[in-house]
Amino acid sequence: MRICPVTGAEMDQVELHGITIDMSPAGMWLDKKELYLLTEVERREQGGYGWGDLFRKPVEPSVDRKRVLQCPVDGQDMKIIDYKGVHIDTSSNGVWLDSGEYEAIVNNLRLDPSYVRGIALRLSDASL
Repeated sequence: MRICPVTGAEMDQVELHGITIDMSPAGMWLDKKELYLLTEVERREQGGYGWGDLFRKPVEPSVDRKRVLQCPVDGQDMKIIDYKGVHIDTSSNGVWLDSGEYEAIVNNLRLDPSYVRGIALRLSDASL
């Protein structure tokens, strides 16, 4: 079991869209490529660009740039990057999403009609 980089407590393994992820009340740890896989499932399940998407607004959760989290895989300091308008903690092993950040990413991806139509994300995005 992995340790939550925010609370220091052991994370639970849960299944989300057929992918086993590490989850705590503070957020979720996604191994390499799991963010890409999860957002692809969301895209396919939600279907095409709908009327609701016309009124969708970007979601930009707050970020604490002074906070430095350690990767739950190797203990190295993670870096904060901007991914689809959401500041996430990332390492060479995967990404940490604070509570609400996954939902914000899915929301913000739905603002991009190219994504909704299934046009592939940038190759660099696939490694997240």
